Amino acid sequence: MARTTSNSKTKVAKSSSISKTKTKAGQTMTELQKDKSYVGRHVSKKFDSEMYNGTVAKFTPKHRLWKIKYEDGDAEEMDWDDLSKAMDLHDGKGQKKKGAKKEVTPARAPDATPVTATSAAAATVADAAKNYRVIRNTYPRNDVSCGDEHVVGEFATREQANEAARTEMSNTCQFEDWGEDEFANKPPPYSSADGPFEAIADEDEFVDIYVVDIAKEKVAEKREFEAAKASKPPAKITTVTAKLLDPSQRKFGKTNKEIFIDPNLFARHPCCIPGGVARNPSAYPNYHKGRGSFGFLIQRLSDRNYAMRALCLDGYGAEYNTYKKARANYISVVWYPPANLNDHASDKTIIDGCHLDMIDPIDGKTYLTGSNLQSAIVNSGTSPECIFLNGAQSNPGSVISADDIAFPISKCHDTLRCIALTECKINANLVAAIASCSKLRGLILENCQLWGDDENMPTDKHLAALLRSCPNLRWCFVKSSIFGAECWNALAENACPNLEVLWVDAPLHTQDRIDTIRGDHDTIRSALNSRWDKLKLCMINPDDKNKSRYVLGGAKKTDRLNGRERTEDEKHNLKERMPSIRRGSGSYLNTV
Repeated sequence: MARTTSNSKTKVAKSSSISKTKTKAGQTMTELQKDKSYVGRHVSKKFDSEMYNGTVAKFTPKHRLWKIKYEDGDAEEMDWDDLSKAMDLHDGKGQKKKGAKKEVTPARAPDATPVTATSAAAATVADAAKNYRVIRNTYPRNDVSCGDEHVVGEFATREQANEAARTEMSNTCQFEDWGEDEFANKPPPYSSADGPFEAIADEDEFVDIYVVDIAKEKVAEKREFEAAKASKPPAKITTVTAKLLDPSQRKFGKTNKEIFIDPNLFARHPCCIPGGVARNPSAYPNYHKGRGSFGFLIQRLSDRNYAMRALCLDGYGAEYNTYKKARANYISVVWYPPANLNDHASDKTIIDGCHLDMIDPIDGKTYLTGSNLQSAIVNSGTSPECIFLNGAQSNPGSVISADDIAFPISKCHDTLRCIALTECKINANLVAAIASCSKLRGLILENCQLWGDDENMPTDKHLAALLRSCPNLRWCFVKSSIFGAECWNALAENACPNLEVLWVDAPLHTQDRIDTIRGDHDTIRSALNSRWDKLKLCMINPDDKNKSRYVLGGAKKTDRLNGRERTEDEKHNLKERMPSIRRGSGSYLNTV
């Protein structure tokens, strides 16, 4: 999950050595500038006892990785530990000089503010009231909507904030050689896009630096939040809450319906689970980016959960559309439930933890815990039919465990009809708890962490037992390596005979092939083909265009269960990556 604030993307020159980095003499570089200054450095690395030399070609701030291009044409990415070793190896050929000290760049604290001249100035007023905030916004020159905002500091007076903004402008390379003259005696805002043509012609990023009146901002935010809570759903989002009586009206699969964003969805309907924090929707990352906003991501997950419920409990079909975000290398899916959170906010039979209120906008961690999940069930005063959870396990600080989820599910196993777990930890106990829900009709497991020791580590055998225990299952959406050969064996034996939606995304990558389907392919074909009259939506290991790698009744080219063979370049690059993969935790397949 994205962070609300991040380090700046202050640009440095494309140079061939550290001495050519675009920072002014006598100034202290920020952490980001220093990270970028390594671009152009020479490195060395041993592969199979043979030394290879290369150059640092690029730095990616988001993941703090440096791209290395080797003299033989190959490339890889390194973190700081690997990069520092590679630079040392090149400079000293692996021999530490007597008395020499290794340069150390400490790991970044996620919420730390880089020590700059500006932040030092901020420290002098640390005990004073913070009335003004200085913001630096870095964005691609062709897309101002994709800005990366960074809080430079907060200050007691407008004069202090203006001085901090001016210092920040002077230290930012996009303003170098012209900014101080252009903005002489002028208060902020400052924009590098206003620079002379010859100075900005080759810039691929612009920077805006401005001052925000915190008190006025808070008043505006409060007014905005109240308006969000009082808003109505977009006019074109029409919903139907009644059960579908005519089966002929059911529609499944890809549609070309328009994609609508409901930015105030969660503000109108607070989360039913205690412990969440209701915030202005604009507090979350990329609020103004529409389809690229964090709020729309959670809306898509929520709508998918309610689409499952509509099929399983009300008899509707399942339609979706797709789109690709700018600069993204994957397809995003949007579902069209006939009734969503707008219609079910007061439904006590739904425990819905897939909600913005449960996510911290700063670091993405979830407020969801075992105790507040149990409290929500008790407070509902009824037996829940649906549990929708987003465990946010990809972000540090998220604490809900697999057992925290297993316990309430086991207590409600007689009534649960739909379960959706996104980014949750799952172990064998949790899978067994779900398997005890004999009336289960819908299941979603997406991007969940397989968790547990020895016998409590979940496997495809545990998931296969679940499939055999839930004969009423109609919707099965699993995006996890846990869906393997044993699961296909269960389906081939006619487990879940009423299954209508089967979406499995569990590719297997080996040293020779990628995107192979896990399990015996003849068994998989048998399991799927025997359900041609039942399955209405079948998506197996979707490719980068969101096309299934197996199509029921399709031509020969629609059977891509065996994935594809790696190219020679891919095999060579993989061989180079293997030592670092082996050093990491888990097996190669788990890493990939």
